[in-house]
Amino acid sequence: MPTLNQKNDCIIIVGGGPVGMITALRLAQLDIPVVVLDALAETPTAHRAATTHSSTLDLLDSVGLTDAIIEHGLTARYFQYRYRTTNEVFAEFDFGRLADESNHPYAVQLEQHKTVAIALAAAEKFPHFEFHREHTVMEVVNEADHAGVVTKAPDGEKKTWRGRYVIGCDGGRSTVRKSQGISFPGFTWEERFIIVASYFDYEAADDYRYRNYLADPGQWCSVFKIPGPEGPDNKNGMWRNLFPIITDDPDDVVTSEPYIRNMINTCFPYAKDLEIVHSNLYSVHQRVAESFHKNRIMLAGDAGHINNPLGGMGMNSGIADGLNLAEKMGQIWRDEITDDQTLFAKYDRQRRPLAQKYVQTQSIQNKETLQAKDPEKAAARFEEMRKTAEDPKRHKAFLMNASLINMVREAGAIE
Repeated sequence: MPTLNQKNDCIIIVGGGPVGMITALRLAQLDIPVVVLDALAETPTAHRAATTHSSTLDLLDSVGLTDAIIEHGLTARYFQYRYRTTNEVFAEFDFGRLADESNHPYAVQLEQHKTVAIALAAAEKFPHFEFHREHTVMEVVNEADHAGVVTKAPDGEKKTWRGRYVIGCDGGRSTVRKSQGISFPGFTWEERFIIVASYFDYEAADDYRYRNYLADPGQWCSVFKIPGPEGPDNKNGMWRNLFPIITDDPDDVVTSEPYIRNMINTCFPYAKDLEIVHSNLYSVHQRVAESFHKNRIMLAGDAGHINNPLGGMGMNSGIADGLNLAEKMGQIWRDEITDDQTLFAKYDRQRRPLAQKYVQTQSIQNKETLQAKDPEKAAARFEEMRKTAEDPKRHKAFLMNASLINMVREAGAIE
């Protein structure tokens, strides 16, 4: 029996992360043959995206994933801003104020590899879905009548995959994007970020919410709760700290236990004895591709736009990309649209400018609020945030952007 790829009438997705897998699931639900190729032997469990916003939960209702994400995750209705030096809460936001705007007026904290597993389990029920691991893309084909990729397996074997279209969901270093000569303008923050995971219970220690930001001109940080790994060590979930590295010290220094403990002691002096379970250092970029499509090649998620993690914008906007594109592919497969390039241009109009307007702008503002280095400017930013939280109209307006509800609605209105 031929594989989907041997039939050559399929969509090829490069990248089996949350964006790639959820896009593939929706394509399969629309009776579109889909092949997902991923370079890794298994889904990474390193600490990455973990927040699913209201707008995304609403979108995922259409693919039947929301209930499982809520079941496996932690419902986070509130998030706080605190002064780092005093630990005083100066602004608290309540997603409950979005009850008349969303079916899910809250965020859900769930690690992205678990979201991938949920989507994969759903996709595997369709006979026209295939997932192949350890296939590294070496070449991308973009012809007038077909698209495809050439992959290399660990044993060196090369294989050609051919279909109607290729969707690059292969991250910020996207091979698919680079193969098409699509530029990726933007910048890299001078600071590196480090995530530290532990089982220390910040909620019990000082009444923290599941999502918290600590602002300070000298050393800002944040702390979030996630379900964490299953096992006897995890009785009450896991917590992640996010710290900026504001020095030029080499990687081996800033990832050392003494260095990490000094940051913990600075931001959370009552947690100095916590056991560090995991740490992860990475650089942070703010970039948006000059185009989200070229002929038969499309980009979604981090392949098209990347940003700092504050506010949980990246994965959520990427899922919105993928679901938007999947619906358009459905129109093509049902022969409702004959001019695919016009449709893909519409995808670009609906997603790329809004990645700049909402995702980039909001994530940059989040970082600048926490890190304002001039004491007077910092005080003004903190006061503005306090006033926003206290004013009902401004409070809700802030959440409409923070949850990306406005982004999804604006995209849907663009022709």
